[in-house]
Amino acid sequence: MPKILITGNGFDLNLGLPTTYNDFMNILKSIEEAEKLDFDTIYSKTSTYNKIRKYFNKFEFDTNKIEKLKQLIKKNKWYNFFKKEYELDTWVDFEDRIEYALKLIFNDFQETKHQIFQNKSLQRGKLDNIKIGFQRNIEIVGLLKDLNIIDGYNKSIDGKISLSGYESNNLVDYTINIFKINLNEKFLIKRNDYYIDFDFEKIYKYLLDELNDFKLIFNYYFEIFIQPLIDNYKKTSDIGYFKNFDTHYTFNYTPTFDKIFGKENQTQFLHGKIGSKENKIVLGISEIPQELKQYKKYILPFTKYFQKLDINTDYKFILKYLNNLPNNYHFYFWGHSLDKSDEDYINTVFDFVNKINGNKKIIIIYHNKKAKSKLLNNLLYIRKKEEIENLMKCDILVFLQSNSQKLKELIELDIRYEPYF
Repeated sequence: MPKILITGNGFDLNLGLPTTYNDFMNILKSIEEAEKLDFDTIYSKTSTYNKIRKYFNKFEFDTNKIEKLKQLIKKNKWYNFFKKEYELDTWVDFEDRIEYALKLIFNDFQETKHQIFQNKSLQRGKLDNIKIGFQRNIEIVGLLKDLNIIDGYNKSIDGKISLSGYESNNLVDYTINIFKINLNEKFLIKRNDYYIDFDFEKIYKYLLDELNDFKLIFNYYFEIFIQPLIDNYKKTSDIGYFKNFDTHYTFNYTPTFDKIFGKENQTQFLHGKIGSKENKIVLGISEIPQELKQYKKYILPFTKYFQKLDINTDYKFILKYLNNLPNNYHFYFWGHSLDKSDEDYINTVFDFVNKINGNKKIIIIYHNKKAKSKLLNNLLYIRKKEEIENLMKCDILVFLQSNSQKLKELIELDIRYEPYF
């Protein structure tokens, strides 16, 4: 009976909303640097500028909120870190870099800790120019400085030392880079007049507070630059058949579907909804990586599943349909990457469909051929090859282009009276 629409970032992008990771960073950099903050100056930096000019009326920005946003991005350490990450293209890459940073700090940083505190403690007031060596990965030094865990460093003070060692029974050469670092005393454990170790409890709380402030930056971005676009949307064609969906779930933070397609209060927000006052959005990593299992109590709050439970987003997903299985169900994924970061939801839909015998379909909507190939690849990574092949052979799993006539016909089809067994 139900037609269930599940949307991701591509849905908002298709409407012209600048919601890519690069759009987010480019606009934030603009408000840091530009003296003039008018409509065209800001949105000309985005990937959807032509659509914005075509589909949205111009408006004035909320200057008070922009000033608050400027202050936040000026001091936020996660933003400072991401601003230097030039190779990030998607929000999945963004999540991967959070995970990578946590690995460096809680795992690789142990090497630094042992070098500094092995068999000794540091006297108060002598926290500068501490000599350490980094084997292989020297990126950790810059990361520690960006996140303010150390106050500064000088690299390659004493050059490089080459050593030999064994790895998997093979003789290998190691290069150790020598640095002098300045420690930040607020992240050290003090006993009397000596520092004896790093305080990972404080480091964890600090990084989590900074992430929550980064979420506030994220909220302000959507309130200032995305929500007003939605309110000033002027395109009215080809939206009638959206009214045929019974339920809408979104991984986005915006009320795009409700506002533009006249389906008030129908959207259920799986990762929270924009609102700087509440600051309740999900933004983090998917799972705790194996290397960090020993630090589970520290890493858990950075995970999406912890945050969903903590802020009470719609983590139940399609649970309300589980008691009504002998029925007809069509699931539409529109603008969703089907990436591993949301595999729990993807698995829930596929497992649900496999349990029912009625008129059932999973429709994957794509923008172009390249996008289709990527979506198929992601599904094959998450689900078994045999299952995907069988569902496609049986016309249960279907890929349709967003502008195709067949997609429109399927959305308009009344499946309430289709036979089921």
